[in-house]
Amino acid sequence: MNKEILKQVNRLIKHEDVNSTYLSRVNLYKTSTFKPKGPLRYDFSLILVLQGKKIGYLPNKTFEYNANNYLVVPATIPFECETFASTDEHFICIAINIDKNVMREIVESIAKEEAKSCKKTQPAVFIDDVTEEIQDVILRLLKALESKEESMILGDSLIKELFYRIATGQNSYFLHKMFLEDNKESKIAKSLKTIHDNFNKSLDIPSLAKNEDMSVSSFHNHFKKITTYSPLQYIKKMRLTKAKDLIEKENYQVNNTAYAVGYESISQFSRDFKNYYGYPPKEAKAI
Repeated sequence: MNKEILKQVNRLIKHEDVNSTYLSRVNLYKTSTFKPKGPLRYDFSLILVLQGKKIGYLPNKTFEYNANNYLVVPATIPFECETFASTDEHFICIAINIDKNVMREIVESIAKEEAKSCKKTQPAVFIDDVTEEIQDVILRLLKALESKEESMILGDSLIKELFYRIATGQNSYFLHKMFLEDNKESKIAKSLKTIHDNFNKSLDIPSLAKNEDMSVSSFHNHFKKITTYSPLQYIKKMRLTKAKDLIEKENYQVNNTAYAVGYESISQFSRDFKNYYGYPPKEAKAI
């Protein structure tokens, strides 16, 4: 990432951790602290690293995103992540929530034929190279974010331009296929939303498969290829990440949290939470 972009983003960042902007879907993040491997969840997001790097871990898949590439998470996928940063070189990134309606409009407009003809089912999370065109729009977006007026007038068009560049990236097949009706990627994407919206309810795999007009075996197979998790693993991780949010952000008690995320057994919830995060839920602290 060029020096002008780094100079511009540092003018906007006021403190370490998350910095909001005039655009609600755009946040800036900075840290000088190395963060060891730990659970992380992005919800349909674009992550542009400006300095430093992160290494993400999914079952049987490791990926590095840094200043030379960007990460696209076009579905809610929990994974583990390691952040590399120091006082000499801070980790800095831009996190942008992707608007599904805007992305659908772009994808339908460009109708990438390679995606339609590609039969291979690939993981939802993907990395692509940062191009000169992407750097150009990033710089213009950062400059607009200095002004509330410019953010309100120019922000949406700049983000849409950025989404277009992402949708035309060489690895953007999943983005295209998830918006094509009646294919497996689109069906699994809808099922992920169902789980995301109903994580605290009773969820069974046959019903999820039936909702998408898929056999249980086909649903399980494509679900794992796209998310790298089995449906049951995914549901458990989704519930545990929601539980952590309730405890840390809303000061829920452990018992209430377990029931709120769909667990019937408090002891099972506590065991699963500790196995996932490395500490019991009672030690999670409210922010």
